[in-house]
Amino acid sequence: MAKSKDSIRLKAEAHYIENIDADLKEVSELFDAHYDTIRDWAKKYDWEEKRLNFHASPTIIKQKLQQETISIMNGGLPKFSADAVSKLMASLDRCDKQADPIVVQRILRELDNFISRLDPGFANKCTPYHKMFLQHRIKMETS
Repeated sequence: MAKSKDSIRLKAEAHYIENIDADLKEVSELFDAHYDTIRDWAKKYDWEEKRLNFHASPTIIKQKLQQETISIMNGGLPKFSADAVSKLMASLDRCDKQADPIVVQRILRELDNFISRLDPGFANKCTPYHKMFLQHRIKMETS
């Protein structure tokens, strides 16, 4: 029974995350689950954060831009300003080219752990360089 409830939760979560216009009431009706249960799951498993991340992903943004382009090519009216999109895309490009030091640190730590499982001696040689690189990235962010 628990497995079935977990399966419903996962399907309800996926539906909510992927459908930006869906609300919790709709999800509860669609999956025949009590509204309070859906609300509790949404809070416990942070559906809203996941939804925002999903719809802000570069892949989703690209898909929406492609849909808009096709719509306009087929004679449809634009749903948003090309100038605004251009400015937003330029901002995204700048963000994409800058490496957040926290992300760099996580990746380097994961890399160090990976190398240490394969060759601990080599990992000991790499780790100081990874730390220096991280300090370099932090300095670049603050200047």
